[in-house]
Amino acid sequence: MSAKPCPPSSRTSRLLEAGERYNVTVQMLPASASRAAGVAGPFVSFSFGDEPTVEAVALENLANTSVIEAPDDLALYVHVFDRLRSTALSPEETADRIRQLLKNAHITGERP
Repeated sequence: MSAKPCPPSSRTSRLLEAGERYNVTVQMLPASASRAAGVAGPFVSFSFGDEPTVEAVALENLANTSVIEAPDDLALYVHVFDRLRSTALSPEETADRIRQLLKNAHITGERP
């Protein structure tokens, strides 16, 4: 049995809910920012303790997922992440922008 897919507006509003959690930060990023920061592709950083220290980075490709844990390599991703975060809208501005997208989609009947 498969779950019903959520409509785009439902997924978008879930971002607002996630951003209210103490351990989640949601920030919107201009499409051009990843190129400017030198990002070759998506990555996920992991922090396992109370401190937001990056302890591992996962890189996905068509064949597998690579996990990086070497301190020198992690430092590169921390630097790129910091550049991306400084380019992004603040969490408050992001929430406002998401609300505006949802409101506009509701008014026009379009998908956010």
